[in-house]
Amino acid sequence: MALRFIADVDLEAVAAALAPRLIAYALARTGRRADAEDVAQEALTALVRRWRRAGPPESPDAFVFAIARRRAGRAVARGALLAPLDVVRHIAQRGPSVEETAVGRSAASDVVSAIRSLPRRDREALLLRVVGELDFDRIASLTRTTPAGVKMRISRARRRLATLLAERTDGRRTRTA
Repeated sequence: MALRFIADVDLEAVAAALAPRLIAYALARTGRRADAEDVAQEALTALVRRWRRAGPPESPDAFVFAIARRRAGRAVARGALLAPLDVVRHIAQRGPSVEETAVGRSAASDVVSAIRSLPRRDREALLLRVVGELDFDRIASLTRTTPAGVKMRISRARRRLATLLAERTDGRRTRTA
């Protein structure tokens, strides 16, 4: 019984450490807080089931981020299918106008938008490294590539992201001038 208690404490510590990273990763992938929380919760629930059934996985990080990666992809696809219905609901609820929504955008939404415009493989590697805090070897195994390939993708994604954000900032300055 004492061994079970120690395993539960370890599981809680691992889950507590992973939760904020999972939410941040899923938020960057989906762009919606509610979807991000759902993705993180589903990944952590799978970790708990696995841990209690067969013991801890070799790498809890890789285990939950592999699940989060798939679930976030599904959430994005589901969101794309439901987007037209959301527009209709938004009009029916008389929410803020398109102009008001655009003016209310924050820097964080610009970053998320820029991240989404990156090529899928580069975006995935960057998010797993920066938000997921996974090492190059883990990312390579998740994305079925080499660590050198992962480093190249991340480097390319960072350069492109910096360029995209600079263009957005310059575009704002031009419009307001």
